[in-house]
Amino acid sequence: LLTNAYSSIGDYYADRSKWVEAKDFYAKAQNGGKLVEAYYILEDYTALSELAGSLNEGDPLLMNIGNKFSTVGLCENAVDAYVKAGDVKAAVDCCVLLNFWSLAVDLATQHNFQQIEGLLAKYASHLLEKDKKIEAVQLYRKANRHTEAAKLLSQIAQGIKGGVQKHPLRLKKLYLLSALEVESFKTKTLDMSALQGGTKGTMG
Repeated sequence: LLTNAYSSIGDYYADRSKWVEAKDFYAKAQNGGKLVEAYYILEDYTALSELAGSLNEGDPLLMNIGNKFSTVGLCENAVDAYVKAGDVKAAVDCCVLLNFWSLAVDLATQHNFQQIEGLLAKYASHLLEKDKKIEAVQLYRKANRHTEAAKLLSQIAQGIKGGVQKHPLRLKKLYLLSALEVESFKTKTLDMSALQGGTKGTMG
């Protein structure tokens, strides 16, 4: 009964846009949903983050908190809330929306996100549009996409003005890195073949 009374007093203040007072009464009432709204309107994101931290995993309120953080561009706080809510897809989508591509890839890798291939392709395109070819190479390497990394390294080498005459060492290094990526791909393919062969042998 007392909690209902506190919530009603909180509503009274909220209706009059007195959110500091409303927040205090919502806290006394332990009214999480209303408290989220109050913290959001007051832009008290530290308190909102602390509230998320105090909730149990899978609490429906975590999705609401994640959405609130997402709308104001606080990606990492949103991701923490979404992951704790058990919705990795929402966390990855938030990262993509707010251009936190590296965090999106890390999340997708950690949680074995099914659409990781498409995500990597989108991120690589995003980097290449901004002419960040080296970063795209690093992304491909991180994702074990060795052939793409090799192609891009060759493209970078071919695009260097002045060619071998002006930048012999740089070109040599780029082509060497490209060759190493191809070698890594071959090794990975051989390892997979050996593993599959071993599995078939065991099954037979």
